[in-house]
Amino acid sequence: MGLQKKKIVVGLLLSFFSFSVGTTAWAADELQLIIDNQLYMQSGQQTGPMLLDDRVYVPLRLVGESLGYQVGWSEIKRQVHIADVNSTLNLTGDGVRVAEDTPVTIWLNGEALVADETLGAPFIAENGQTMVPLRLVGEALRCNVQWQDGVVIVEKRAEILPAEDEKEQNETVDVKNKYYTLTIQGDSVATAAQLNDYLQRKEDDVRAMMKRNYPDREFLPFPENIAELYIEIGKKYNIRGDLAFAQALKETGYFQFYGSVQDFQNNFCGLGASGVENTGEEALNGADPYRVYSFPGLHGLSFLTVADGVEAHIQHLYAYASKEPLPEGCDLLDSRFVYVKRGIAERWIDLNGRWAVPGNGYGESIIDDYWMPAIQE
Repeated sequence: MGLQKKKIVVGLLLSFFSFSVGTTAWAADELQLIIDNQLYMQSGQQTGPMLLDDRVYVPLRLVGESLGYQVGWSEIKRQVHIADVNSTLNLTGDGVRVAEDTPVTIWLNGEALVADETLGAPFIAENGQTMVPLRLVGEALRCNVQWQDGVVIVEKRAEILPAEDEKEQNETVDVKNKYYTLTIQGDSVATAAQLNDYLQRKEDDVRAMMKRNYPDREFLPFPENIAELYIEIGKKYNIRGDLAFAQALKETGYFQFYGSVQDFQNNFCGLGASGVENTGEEALNGADPYRVYSFPGLHGLSFLTVADGVEAHIQHLYAYASKEPLPEGCDLLDSRFVYVKRGIAERWIDLNGRWAVPGNGYGESIIDDYWMPAIQE
């Protein structure tokens, strides 16, 4: 229909498009926005994600331009126009000014986008930026959108391959990556001895990496009995402790902690680390306050002992993989446990975009880069 007005009704199934964040309360400065691997923080000039009536809203111009679209605002029409980079934005229309209380509308390549009102309506924030419901962004800009634990993730959708190419690619993946079906719950394949042997083999490489990339930092000895702890504590929760150990290697850089979390925190999976320093007022949500801490100025949670840190990691995996309560006699150590949609991730690759953001290939990397080398030699 060219530039003629065409209403595109999104939200045919409310159960699919509805994007409620539940009862968890998030302050504006706690929310984070990641667009195609880039973290955008709220500032005086830039509005970040916000919650309104239990709906997530994001700044349309920032998201659109970050994904390669043109975004323009028609003040006289109270319209936001989005177009591909090779298209022309028409911001004047017929030149007739509409009333100031006219609802904001969004136009995509010359077509009016009309959303189901139950999703929420676009509005203009105090700093003049257009805020739109997160799910509407996904449909309008043809991208994937997710909300997880206070983080808004926006990614371009992968290109759909022709059927024959897709079949060939899938066959290659099936042969090369037979372990991608591994579940989070189950028995460990590797023994503690194998994991310790792997650490010994990697030590020279890790030392060289630290000297090369972090010359001002000393090599940190591997935590004592760390492999044994992952295997034994994993058994209590029916979590594959060997793969949890591999995840810890990935998250901590082989226990060198060159990211925001420090080694003395005994936090082996980045629990609670979001890129923003703790205030010390973070809720523990029932976790044992004598064994779990949130110290101001640090990033993420701190744990009393190495074993407590390992168990909190295992508990977080348990939250993702199981809908059952904690095993009898186990105290809650993971204060983030309540924020996880229980049972949402059966396999390690199901952690993609959930545990890590944006998380493309996250579970595959745990398996390929950190676990398989330990079991192959």
